[in-house]
Amino acid sequence: MSDYPPPATADEVVGATDQSTALTQNVKAATALDENLETKVTLSFPGQREAEPADVVFVLDKSGASAQTDIFKQAKAFLEEINQKAKADGLNIKVGVVLFNKVGNIQQPLTDVVTGYDDILTAMNSSVRHGTNMHAGLLAAKSILDADTAVKAENKHVILISDGATYLYCKGGDFAKPYTRSFGSVEGGRNMMGGIWEWESREYHTNNAWKKFSDGSNFIFSQAKESSEKLGQYLDYYRDQYENSEKNWAQYDYEYTDDAANTGTTNPIPVDVTAPCNIDVAFWSTDDTFQSMVNAGYDMNVYYKNEADFDGSYFLKYLVRNSNNGELNTDFDKLKAKLVDKIAAGSTVEDTIGANFDFINDPAKISLTANDEKLSPEKIDATTYGFGKKSDGTYRFTLKYQAGENEKLILTLNEAAAPSRPVVLEYSELLVNKPTEPGTHTLKVNESAVLHPIDGNGVAGEAYEFPVPTVDYTVAKPDPAPQPGATDKPSDNGAATNKPGAKTALAKTGDEAFAIGMGCLLVAGASACVIATALKRRRN
Repeated sequence: MSDYPPPATADEVVGATDQSTALTQNVKAATALDENLETKVTLSFPGQREAEPADVVFVLDKSGASAQTDIFKQAKAFLEEINQKAKADGLNIKVGVVLFNKVGNIQQPLTDVVTGYDDILTAMNSSVRHGTNMHAGLLAAKSILDADTAVKAENKHVILISDGATYLYCKGGDFAKPYTRSFGSVEGGRNMMGGIWEWESREYHTNNAWKKFSDGSNFIFSQAKESSEKLGQYLDYYRDQYENSEKNWAQYDYEYTDDAANTGTTNPIPVDVTAPCNIDVAFWSTDDTFQSMVNAGYDMNVYYKNEADFDGSYFLKYLVRNSNNGELNTDFDKLKAKLVDKIAAGSTVEDTIGANFDFINDPAKISLTANDEKLSPEKIDATTYGFGKKSDGTYRFTLKYQAGENEKLILTLNEAAAPSRPVVLEYSELLVNKPTEPGTHTLKVNESAVLHPIDGNGVAGEAYEFPVPTVDYTVAKPDPAPQPGATDKPSDNGAATNKPGAKTALAKTGDEAFAIGMGCLLVAGASACVIATALKRRRN
């Protein structure tokens, strides 16, 4: 008996038309051997496992002017598109929403984009106020992505939308508790209360020419924020100062409560060119978490739209220096292709048949169903078939047969496939290497079958193996030799039947019958001589 259930027919498989009835994983199955020792093989793919579940978390800056921009309209249009695609193709995509103000707010945990679409959209449309803590937003996103261990890291996507102006930070991974630091009331200036303009208290009340960037400009924040390269140098310097235990600059951090936002700190930072301000700590804390997500393999997408308190685009560009080719995102097309076209044109299935069976190279015994349409094979050459000929003369699918010791089939897709509209390839094999020992033998129909996916951006994904189906072949035990003196009895088992895989006695040839007859005559003659001699002796 096969270890696998009977294969679904092409009609049964293509009956899957939505998320609930989509193919769950790749299927390969084979029918029992028929009287001609043939088996019909069915491959169905891709399943939801091979299309790979995905997580998407929006991390949205809803503070001030960055809250209502065109990029949010694009994001919601993208959400609607993946909702419709997941519904139509049977894809497993979950979406979460994090809004950040002074803390990270998980407005919507990871939720199926089809069944929870309205809740996701409501979360995206919601608002929060007071403060900007991008670090907290990323920490919140990381926490919900880290918790979903069922999804591979490369299928976890972050969509960060912000103006890049952030000045609060967190400690110990707690995204619900914001921190800041302040120079307090500065002579000749005003108390910035730990807000976004704290850097001015240092820059406006110290010697700006105390240190230079490599381009000759002053080593100050207003210069650093105009270049990703200079910003990196600037942050490295002030991080070293912050971590210098002798100066103990870290002692001036305090929790940014509602009261503190209105009253400031009782432990102000001394105004000094080497003293890190709140925006410095916020920037490198945000960067640390962002880079940890990059290193974890998460797909980080960053969108800048809209200048608020100052141009924060260079900080966002600094964040993506190790991801996304060092560029900010401008649209959602590439991300959409990653999510919804996991098995796109260029994907292949390589099926190695092995030694026990031969592929039956007969177009009458080959078929392919795709997108609910059964396609007949057209012979391109002696070893290649095309399915679904297009107006330009190319085919939607091609199947190439490679004969030889490692006999194999290679199916190439020239269009995308999805779990709710799987590709179903059917063909037949002939058992050629028949066992001879009596008993039931379980035989593998093939050595291996592997799906090699290419996504909508032309990027190769992880290969997936199909199950290896088996069929049974039975060799009957030979009849026992008759014992001396045993009388032949008629069989009460009825007429002999030929079963698939059973070895049966062959009819005798003419030469064999003649030899048996002559043997009988010789034996009979010898017996007659013995009897005659015995009679003669008795008479004498």
